[in-house]
Amino acid sequence: MPHDHAIHQLIKMPCTIRHSDPGAADEYGDHPVSMVTETTERCYVAQSNRGEADEIEHERWQIYFLPYVLIDANDSVVVDGMTFEVLGNPWAVTDPVTGWRTHIEATAVRRI
Repeated sequence: MPHDHAIHQLIKMPCTIRHSDPGAADEYGDHPVSMVTETTERCYVAQSNRGEADEIEHERWQIYFLPYVLIDANDSVVVDGMTFEVLGNPWAVTDPVTGWRTHIEATAVRRI
């Protein structure tokens, strides 16, 4: 890693990213998952919200990855036996002082 940043001290938890690649459109115009691959990375998770809707508990989390990690909106992340579904597209965070990409941040949900 060419540039070390303070946030890298937090990104130490082992996690598994399940990459879900959509296939061709079906008769309804949906793109079902055609292939799932897994990679093992390091991350840091922090809960940002917890609630209940229709008697189903859900939690919203922020997940932080090192700047080279590949993750997108179709993926899920497993950390300490908990599975998180990525919401929307993760984004690259850039340090405003150095201009270096410091990490990738993703919003995720966990349904209980």
